[in-house]
Amino acid sequence: MANGSNGGPNVAGYLEEIDVNDDELDTLRAQYMNSCKGPRGSIAEILATAKEDGVNMKAFREILRKHRADRRHNKRLAALDLADLADFKSLAESLGSFIDTPLGQAAAAAEAAGTDKETTGQRPAPMF
Repeated sequence: MANGSNGGPNVAGYLEEIDVNDDELDTLRAQYMNSCKGPRGSIAEILATAKEDGVNMKAFREILRKHRADRRHNKRLAALDLADLADFKSLAESLGSFIDTPLGQAAAAAEAAGTDKETTGQRPAPMF
């Protein structure tokens, strides 16, 4: 540990080093946000067009939310190695039609997230 002028830790030096890194993070964050403006603007235009075409936006946003969740899920499945994917399919198959119920979906989501009542110490959210 570096010593300051009074023989103790150089707290000011640590803060200065952290400030440099915080500034770099701020710059990177700003660059990232600027790079997102294009795609976000395109999405906003598509949503506006859908609204102009008379699409029920509340319903469409729910469909979009599910579509995006399904895409993320499929990407995660694609990233699994063959053994894990086989185990996933086996577990899903063992659930049968239960997986298609709201309770089955909640159980699958909790399993995928690695959370349950024992690990979180919390009760699951009510379904209705």
